Amino acid sequence: MQNLWIIIVFLLTGYFTQSQAQTSYEVEMNKAMSAFQKSENSADFENAAKHFEKISKENPTHWIPMYYAMFMKALSAFQMDTKKALMASDRLDDEFEKLESLHPNRAEALILRGFYRTIKVAKDPITYGMTLPSAIIRDYNEALKLEPNNPRAMYLMAQFNMEGSAFWGTDPKQYCPQVEKAKELFLKEQKSDFNPAWGQDSVNEILNSQCK
Repeated sequence: MQNLWIIIVFLLTGYFTQSQAQTSYEVEMNKAMSAFQKSENSADFENAAKHFEKISKENPTHWIPMYYAMFMKALSAFQMDTKKALMASDRLDDEFEKLESLHPNRAEALILRGFYRTIKVAKDPITYGMTLPSAIIRDYNEALKLEPNNPRAMYLMAQFNMEGSAFWGTDPKQYCPQVEKAKELFLKEQKSDFNPAWGQDSVNEILNSQCK
């Protein structure tokens, strides 16, 4: 029994030492990431975005909080009505220049832009379906030139092509090998700090729903 208590005390000491070693930035980012992972609707994503924005203001040289704030806003916009979603996408375009000034991971920034640009095509295909797809594909292609093994760029481009196949008269399943490759890359991806690592669940959903 005494040995058991020694072990428990040792573990708790290690836990508190580790907690104290965390910077305030890390503590707040962990909280915001947890809120993000629990988000289910537009309001949840907006609240998470506000948390990331607060962290960004307190840490103006870090690009990651602003990146996640924009990502949360994009996720929220996909659940809005058309008018609000288009306005949200325009605001994200305005914010992108500031994100670039923070010298982010260039590939991840391009992926984010391709992702939020998709809002307009999804919400108003008549207006944007002929003008934006080439820019979106270019963002993903540029990201893949910078990071050929980036799973987000690979699966998002495949997904975008799948969604557009009905308009272009192509077979959506021809893009399934890219999604399969993205799944492999996700399994190999090194997750470090708070760098972007999202997308694996979406890949599995695509494979189960569209690639069988």
